[in-house]
Amino acid sequence: MNQWDRKTFLWKMMFAGLGSAVLPKWLSGRNLDLQAPALAAFPDPDTQLYEPNEFAIVDLHCHPSLKMYLWGRKLWRRHTPGLGINATDLQDDMKQLISGSIPDQPGQGFVQGIVVAHYLPEAAVKEQWDTLKKIYPWIARLFRHFADKLEHGDWTNIDQINQMIDQMETQVSIANNKKCFKPFVIARSYKEFIGAIEQKRIPIAHAIEGAHALGRDQSASVDKGRKRKPEKGKMKVSGRDDSYQYIRNLEALKARGVCMMTLAHLFANDIAYCVEGISPDEKKSIGMKWYYTSEEDLKLTTVGVKVVEWMLDNGMIIDLTHSTPAIRGQIFEMNSNRAVQRPIVFTHTGSQDKFNQYDKGKYPNFSFYCVSQEEITSICKCKGTIGVIPEVFWLAGGDTHLRCNGLQPKEFRNGIPYMVETIKYINSMTDEKDYSNVSIGTDFDGFADDPQDLYEATQLDALIKALLLAGINDECVKKITSGNALRVLENGWL
Repeated sequence: MNQWDRKTFLWKMMFAGLGSAVLPKWLSGRNLDLQAPALAAFPDPDTQLYEPNEFAIVDLHCHPSLKMYLWGRKLWRRHTPGLGINATDLQDDMKQLISGSIPDQPGQGFVQGIVVAHYLPEAAVKEQWDTLKKIYPWIARLFRHFADKLEHGDWTNIDQINQMIDQMETQVSIANNKKCFKPFVIARSYKEFIGAIEQKRIPIAHAIEGAHALGRDQSASVDKGRKRKPEKGKMKVSGRDDSYQYIRNLEALKARGVCMMTLAHLFANDIAYCVEGISPDEKKSIGMKWYYTSEEDLKLTTVGVKVVEWMLDNGMIIDLTHSTPAIRGQIFEMNSNRAVQRPIVFTHTGSQDKFNQYDKGKYPNFSFYCVSQEEITSICKCKGTIGVIPEVFWLAGGDTHLRCNGLQPKEFRNGIPYMVETIKYINSMTDEKDYSNVSIGTDFDGFADDPQDLYEATQLDALIKALLLAGINDECVKKITSGNALRVLENGWL
């Protein structure tokens, strides 16, 4: 997207949603997608099986269900994403996921599996995003259907996240029926996930981004403009003990196949606290005034400790992306005290050292989104993995809208060089130095600010080529693109 599109990010989000809420179904995208013809127009492959490139990725973090939920986007329709935020167009539609090839390398498509992080937009956006705050009362009054897309802020959050999962599964079923072969499988266990790959199909695993999906009942998570200190651990009784309802909802999600949960996201919830998750330029665009400081480097809530213990005991992978450094250290310690450690992950992040190297202290508190040297060591000890994100700001402390350390915005247009640099640096901080603890998490369809060389799955060939040209051997490239993610799913999703 160009700079004008970037600056109108919120406008696009709001009015695309309003259109979906009030226009007839044929216009909303439910029965007709005006952007492109149906998938039936695509040429069918010569074979009934999906044969991806040998270096095809297992994407640890993407969000197609978010745009299905907000805008009624269809997995089987053509979309036209571009660089930038991609507020409305799907980046991971059916065509993108099964298309693309590299000369002299066998296979068609660069994705062999995805972990879909279902993200329920937090209610706090209507209070902390000034641009939305001004118009939300009118939206709530005139377009209730869209207003209800934000989390309800109570125990019915779990119903909303289940609705997102249901929509994803329904669309997968419809998309499969649109092709002469059925490329997708909803995997509810690692056995089903790896089995789908072996059967030449693309497995889709469910994950959750933000523990607010479990529900809210804690005054600390109301978070009205950060005008008062969080009341740590203070809760209303929700069952037999304070954690009962959260655990029950977690059990239900695990039972339907959820493999992973990112504890924190953009705002505090009943489980965990967060660091910065939106770049300075984006925050300016949406009018978000809150900034993370060391005073908010808080640990898990009392209920959060119980939720994490349950996840470690029952085999749901913990994603530490967005969590405070204090929470990360706390969970690493909890895990290290177990007889058998679980693999823990960061699914879509960068390196603090590389961020600070480029940023030179311009945005110091934003670096905490990225992993530290100590956290890289902890990930290696528990045999976890770190998913590197294409978003340039988190890799280099600047982007096409920001200057950094003498670099001009145009020098941040491409993200793959920074990804390769970050991947190699993370590997250099490990003892084995064999790329056993780094993966890819695209954050596609999550409103990330994507670079011009990697904003859709068909461009993953450039990342594969860049890794090989950087001197990383074939075996290690396969670890980065899929092997480490599969190992974590095998050992952490039980």
